[in-house]
Amino acid sequence: MERQPLTRRQFTTTAAALTAVGLAGCSDDDENGDNGDDDTFETDDPGALTLFFETEDGEPVSTGFSVLIEHDEEDYSSTHAEEIEDGELSDVNLLHEGEYTITVESEDGEFDDVEETVTLEEAEDEEETLVLEGATPDSEVEDEEDGEDEADDEEEETDDENGEADDEDDEDEAGDETDDEDE
Repeated sequence: MERQPLTRRQFTTTAAALTAVGLAGCSDDDENGDNGDDDTFETDDPGALTLFFETEDGEPVSTGFSVLIEHDEEDYSSTHAEEIEDGELSDVNLLHEGEYTITVESEDGEFDDVEETVTLEEAEDEEETLVLEGATPDSEVEDEEDGEDEADDEEEETDDENGEADDEDDEDEAGDETDDEDE
């Protein structure tokens, strides 16, 4: 008995039927669409967290540090630095209720690391003030920036004055060359 080769139509139909049978065995959803797996990612509804950063004198601090917020039980953390303004990190939306450890690290060793624990409850906003002893307050950072801007402006003025003097020297030299050619 000789085997007949399958036509393209027979091959496609057979392949589709085998695929459907294979997939039907993989699907064990119940009537509600729940397959019994609890591997879904669920979040709680904790309130927003607002953090305030200040010196020991109560002045706001916004630069020179980063903030790490880690949930004590869940595998969740977030890092913040750029979004801190006027000593405040506002409305940090976290995924889980429970205890969080907040670690503030100086970028240049200006102050010792600060660590606090805060508990977030369902739909309750929480505020926490962290004192960064030895940190540079915003008022001094602004003064330094203003001083740098003034120094930059003075440097530009000096460059302009030197540039004009250089241009005059170039013109004198060009005039000297013309005089030499005439002789």
